[in-house]
Amino acid sequence: MLGKVFKHEMKSTSRLFLPLMIGFIAITLLCKFTFETSYSAILGNNRLMEKITVIFFVLYFIYIIALFVMTSVFIVMHFYKTMVSDQGYLTNTLPVKMSTLINAKLLSAVLWEIIAGVLFILSIFIFFTGHLNFKLTDLQQLLRDFGTLYREASNYLNMPIFLIEVTITCIAGLISGPLMLYAAIALGHLFRKHRVLWAIISYFVIYVVMQIISSVYFSICGYSSPLISNSEYAVQTVKNYMLFTTIFSVACTAGFYAITDYIFTRKLNLE
Repeated sequence: MLGKVFKHEMKSTSRLFLPLMIGFIAITLLCKFTFETSYSAILGNNRLMEKITVIFFVLYFIYIIALFVMTSVFIVMHFYKTMVSDQGYLTNTLPVKMSTLINAKLLSAVLWEIIAGVLFILSIFIFFTGHLNFKLTDLQQLLRDFGTLYREASNYLNMPIFLIEVTITCIAGLISGPLMLYAAIALGHLFRKHRVLWAIISYFVIYVVMQIISSVYFSICGYSSPLISNSEYAVQTVKNYMLFTTIFSVACTAGFYAITDYIFTRKLNLE
């Protein structure tokens, strides 16, 4: 059932996300074209081409911001529309568990986040294509440098554990983004009036509470201290920081999911 709901979610959300992604690709290619022609423009003192190049680069950087901002906006819009607006009545009459609906929407949101990130990385590669004299020997040297750095870091950190913590934190961060938005919407709909306003307030309250908890912990463990007396203290600080970040990220992700599932299962009132 999850597969069917997820397939429907991807088909539904693609109407929002595909134009955004295609637009970003188009802007990237146009910027690449103007970037390549700017060399001849500079040599030929073509002021018009220089201005066009600057305009497209400004548009490119604006679109980078828009790509990630609008991804979050579309995630919120789709969830709100299909779960708590008029369409929410139809969604909640489906013979599907609430957890299945949330999981499908979450997987869809995370996938679109990943696609947006991949497109951004590809756009950077497109810009540098043909301008980096990158050889196989450079790649081999880069891998050797990475191996050296890994061995040096292993003298101070348990690198397998450290990498696992980093991976878990990144995955939890990717998932917790949409879930935090879902939880805020769910909390906002506990109120009878001004639910959108309360959802926005709930989001900022959650954010502030998270920041306060992080700041208190970092102050207690000494992370905020401007002076690090020795390398052993620095290493211990890094270990404490990563352990806390991993646990805190997983806990927040689980908490957001629990809040969303509980409210939509037992407390949702669409009237």
